Amino acid sequence: MNSFLNYGQVIYSLDTSALIAAFHERYPIENFPSLWRKIEELIKDDRLKMSQIVFDEAMRDTEIKQWCDQNQLKSYLQVAIDESVQEKVSEVLSEFPRLVDNRTGKSGADPWVVALALTSEDYIVVTEENPTHSRNRPKIPDACAHFNLQCIKIVDLIEKENWTF
Repeated sequence: MNSFLNYGQVIYSLDTSALIAAFHERYPIENFPSLWRKIEELIKDDRLKMSQIVFDEAMRDTEIKQWCDQNQLKSYLQVAIDESVQEKVSEVLSEFPRLVDNRTGKSGADPWVVALALTSEDYIVVTEENPTHSRNRPKIPDACAHFNLQCIKIVDLIEKENWTF
């Protein structure tokens, strides 16, 4: 990421749920091609990111992986795991150990979405999850609220970026 170019600009930490919901349910690429061109631009401008763990989870979806490969987005979208992100993951999990559901193996990437956003004050989290307001069944928005991170949905990202179609 080129921090000089992004200084003062919002950067989004994208959750797999938001990408999958947008791609397959809410804004299919065949119906919303101009939206997906804008998303590609945001990615290539280093303003839409996924931590490596989250990226790997998202790439399990064959169609999303194909879209990412065809548009050469990997090097822009994924953020390598480094010490600062690992420290933030530990911080998130110390507050929200149940953000990862060890029984099902689901949500293993969720702490990484929040952790990436904690590495810079410029980040906003994008997820389609809703808060549970429960420490026993927390979701990404619950962790974001605790850490005073802004947490939005894809439609909010569209509004924040002032995109019109």
